[in-house]
Amino acid sequence: MAIIEEIKNSTAVRVYRQGWLAWLGAHKAAFDLAQDGVGKLVNGRQQLIDELVEKGESVEEIAKGNVDKVRDFVEPRFTDVSEKVSTVTGKVFNRTQEVTTDPLAELSADVAKLAKTVSGLSRKVNSFSKPAPKKAAPKKTATKTAPKAAPKAGQTATDTKAAA
Repeated sequence: MAIIEEIKNSTAVRVYRQGWLAWLGAHKAAFDLAQDGVGKLVNGRQQLIDELVEKGESVEEIAKGNVDKVRDFVEPRFTDVSEKVSTVTGKVFNRTQEVTTDPLAELSADVAKLAKTVSGLSRKVNSFSKPAPKKAAPKKTATKTAPKAAPKAGQTATDTKAAA
Protein backbone atom coordinates (compact mmCIF):
# COMPACT_ATOMS: atom_id res chain seq x y z
CA MET A 1 0.00 0.00 0.00
CA ALA A 2 2.93 2.15 0.10
CA ILE A 3 2.71 2.57 -3.64
CA ILE A 4 -0.86 3.91 -3.40
CA GLU A 5 0.23 6.38 -0.72
CA GLU A 6 3.08 7.55 -2.94
CA ILE A 7 0.69 8.05 -5.90
CA LYS A 8 -1.81 10.00 -3.71
CA ASN A 9 0.96 12.25 -2.41
CA SER A 10 2.56 12.82 -5.83
CA THR A 11 2.61 16.31 -7.35
CA ALA A 12 0.72 15.30 -10.49
CA VAL A 13 -2.19 13.91 -8.51
CA ARG A 14 -2.28 16.97 -6.27
CA VAL A 15 -2.33 19.36 -9.29
CA TYR A 16 -5.00 17.25 -11.01
CA ARG A 17 -7.14 17.21 -7.87
CA GLN A 18 -6.80 20.97 -7.42
CA GLY A 19 -7.89 21.52 -11.06
CA TRP A 20 -10.89 19.26 -10.54
CA LEU A 21 -11.91 21.08 -7.38
CA ALA A 22 -11.50 24.47 -9.10
CA TRP A 23 -13.74 23.34 -11.96
CA LEU A 24 -16.32 22.03 -9.51
CA GLY A 25 -16.21 25.29 -7.53
CA ALA A 26 -16.69 27.33 -10.73
CA HIS A 27 -19.79 25.35 -11.63
CA LYS A 28 -21.16 25.78 -8.11
CA ALA A 29 -20.60 29.55 -8.31
CA ALA A 30 -22.33 29.71 -11.70
CA PHE A 31 -25.21 27.66 -10.34
CA ASP A 32 -25.55 29.98 -7.33
CA LEU A 33 -25.53 33.07 -9.61
CA ALA A 34 -28.13 31.54 -11.89
CA GLN A 35 -30.27 30.55 -8.96
CA ASP A 36 -30.06 34.09 -7.57
CA GLY A 37 -30.98 35.51 -11.00
CA VAL A 38 -33.94 33.18 -11.32
CA GLY A 39 -35.02 34.04 -7.79
CA LYS A 40 -34.83 37.74 -8.57
CA LEU A 41 -36.63 37.15 -11.86
CA VAL A 42 -39.43 35.25 -10.16
CA ASN A 43 -39.71 37.73 -7.32
CA GLY A 44 -39.29 40.85 -9.48
CA ARG A 45 -40.84 39.69 -12.77
CA GLN A 46 -43.50 42.41 -12.76
CA GLN A 47 -40.85 45.05 -12.16
CA LEU A 48 -38.72 43.55 -14.97
CA ILE A 49 -41.70 43.48 -17.33
CA ASP A 50 -42.51 47.11 -16.49
CA GLU A 51 -38.91 48.13 -17.19
CA LEU A 52 -38.92 46.28 -20.51
CA VAL A 53 -42.24 47.88 -21.50
CA GLU A 54 -40.88 51.35 -20.68
CA LYS A 55 -37.78 50.71 -22.78
CA GLY A 56 -39.92 49.39 -25.65
CA GLU A 57 -42.17 52.47 -25.53
CA SER A 58 -39.18 54.80 -25.62
CA VAL A 59 -37.74 52.93 -28.61
CA GLU A 60 -41.15 53.11 -30.33
CA GLU A 61 -41.35 56.89 -29.77
CA ILE A 62 -37.87 57.36 -31.18
CA ALA A 63 -38.72 55.19 -34.19
CA LYS A 64 -41.98 57.10 -34.86
CA GLY A 65 -40.10 60.40 -34.65
CA ASN A 66 -37.51 59.17 -37.10
CA VAL A 67 -40.17 57.83 -39.47
CA ASP A 68 -41.96 61.21 -39.38
CA LYS A 69 -38.68 63.03 -40.08
CA VAL A 70 -37.91 60.73 -42.99
CA ARG A 71 -41.45 61.07 -44.35
CA ASP A 72 -41.26 64.88 -44.13
CA PHE A 73 -37.93 64.78 -45.93
CA VAL A 74 -38.92 62.28 -48.65
CA GLU A 75 -42.53 63.21 -49.53
CA PRO A 76 -41.84 66.62 -51.12
CA ARG A 77 -38.99 65.21 -53.15
CA PHE A 78 -41.06 62.23 -54.23
CA THR A 79 -43.91 64.53 -55.27
CA ASP A 80 -41.52 66.72 -57.27
CA VAL A 81 -39.96 63.73 -58.97
CA SER A 82 -43.32 62.13 -59.80
CA GLU A 83 -44.55 65.42 -61.30
CA LYS A 84 -41.40 65.73 -63.40
CA VAL A 85 -41.74 62.13 -64.57
CA SER A 86 -45.39 62.73 -65.50
CA THR A 87 -44.46 65.87 -67.41
CA VAL A 88 -41.66 64.18 -69.29
CA THR A 89 -43.80 61.13 -70.00
CA GLY A 90 -46.56 63.34 -71.39
CA LYS A 91 -44.08 65.18 -73.61
CA VAL A 92 -42.60 61.94 -74.90
CA PHE A 93 -46.00 60.48 -75.74
CA ASN A 94 -47.10 63.73 -77.41
CA ARG A 95 -43.95 63.78 -79.52
CA THR A 96 -44.47 60.14 -80.43
CA GLN A 97 -48.03 60.83 -81.54
CA GLU A 98 -46.95 63.90 -83.51
CA VAL A 99 -44.14 62.02 -85.18
CA THR A 100 -46.35 59.11 -86.15
CA THR A 101 -49.36 61.17 -87.32
CA ASP A 102 -47.57 63.92 -89.28
CA PRO A 103 -45.58 61.65 -91.65
CA LEU A 104 -48.68 59.56 -92.20
CA ALA A 105 -50.73 62.61 -93.14
CA GLU A 106 -47.92 63.91 -95.36
CA LEU A 107 -47.57 60.54 -97.09
CA SER A 108 -51.33 60.36 -97.63
CA ALA A 109 -51.30 63.82 -99.21
CA ASP A 110 -48.33 62.83 -101.41
CA VAL A 111 -50.11 59.65 -102.51
CA ALA A 112 -53.22 61.69 -103.42
CA LYS A 113 -51.10 64.13 -105.48
CA LEU A 114 -49.36 61.23 -107.23
CA ALA A 115 -52.72 59.61 -108.00
CA LYS A 116 -53.96 62.85 -109.62
CA THR A 117 -50.76 63.18 -111.61
CA VAL A 118 -50.93 59.55 -112.78
CA SER A 119 -54.56 59.88 -113.85
CA GLY A 120 -53.76 63.09 -115.77
CA LEU A 121 -50.83 61.45 -117.50
CA SER A 122 -52.95 58.40 -118.29
CA ARG A 123 -55.56 60.62 -119.99
CA LYS A 124 -52.82 62.28 -122.06
CA VAL A 125 -51.33 58.92 -123.07
CA ASN A 126 -54.76 57.56 -123.97
CA SER A 127 -55.51 60.63 -126.11
CA PHE A 128 -52.31 60.11 -128.11
CA SER A 129 -52.85 56.39 -128.61
CA LYS A 130 -56.47 56.70 -129.96
CA PRO A 131 -56.66 56.67 -133.77
CA ALA A 132 -57.92 59.80 -135.43
CA PRO A 133 -61.62 59.69 -136.22
CA LYS A 134 -62.32 58.58 -139.82
CA LYS A 135 -64.15 60.79 -142.17
CA ALA A 136 -67.63 59.64 -142.97
CA ALA A 137 -67.84 57.60 -146.16
CA PRO A 138 -70.21 58.78 -148.87
CA LYS A 139 -73.62 57.27 -148.46
CA LYS A 140 -74.78 54.70 -150.94
CA THR A 141 -78.28 54.99 -152.07
CA ALA A 142 -79.07 51.38 -152.55
CA THR A 143 -78.04 48.96 -149.85
CA LYS A 144 -78.57 45.30 -149.85
CA THR A 145 -79.54 43.59 -146.68
CA ALA A 146 -77.31 40.72 -145.80
CA PRO A 147 -78.90 37.34 -145.23
CA LYS A 148 -79.17 36.48 -141.56
CA ALA A 149 -76.60 34.01 -140.33
CA ALA A 150 -77.71 30.79 -138.76
CA PRO A 151 -77.41 30.72 -134.98
CA LYS A 152 -74.31 29.04 -133.62
CA ALA A 153 -74.54 26.03 -131.39
CA GLY A 154 -75.75 27.03 -127.95
CA GLN A 155 -77.13 30.41 -129.12
CA THR A 156 -80.75 31.29 -129.42
CA ALA A 157 -82.37 33.51 -131.99
CA THR A 158 -82.59 36.40 -129.51
CA ASP A 159 -78.82 36.17 -128.88
CA THR A 160 -78.06 36.53 -132.59
CA LYS A 161 -80.38 39.54 -132.88
CA ALA A 162 -78.71 41.17 -129.93
CA ALA A 163 -75.29 40.57 -131.49
CA ALA A 164 -76.33 42.24 -134.76
